[in-house]
Amino acid sequence: MQMFKRLWHRDEGGIDFVQVVVGLLIIAIAAVGTFQALVYGYGQLNYEMRYRKAISMARSYVEYWQGRIHTDFQATRQVMNGNLARPEVYLLDECDPRNVFDDIYCKVAYGPIEPVDLETTGQGVDHYRIRVYVTWWEPDQSFNSPGHEVFFDATMVPAAL
Repeated sequence: MQMFKRLWHRDEGGIDFVQVVVGLLIIAIAAVGTFQALVYGYGQLNYEMRYRKAISMARSYVEYWQGRIHTDFQATRQVMNGNLARPEVYLLDECDPRNVFDDIYCKVAYGPIEPVDLETTGQGVDHYRIRVYVTWWEPDQSFNSPGHEVFFDATMVPAAL
């Protein structure tokens, strides 16, 4: 009888309710931390994609002005002053195709196109200096704060006549 009593009172390594709750709590905390890291990484990836697209847009705009200077450039005051006061607006990122209110737009502007005359050549305008700016705001930023900006510098030699 003493032997049966000892068998009933001994612990065989089973788990009790407290151990189950603590185990589930640890798993829940790890899951929340993992999902927060995934959301943060996804947000950083989206920002990097918008940044690369803004650089591509600035490069395209610079190439447009380089082509204009090389082919049919008319040095009028309006063209030479740039459009910093009235930048053009383009779609930078279509976040959710089903919702048009969450799209991210950017402002694309070019600064004054500066003619550079090197004194050593003596042939007038040697090249033009072009600078393009692309500015956008992330979804969690207010428009009162300074937005993200990418600028692209380039030069272009006019076509020889």
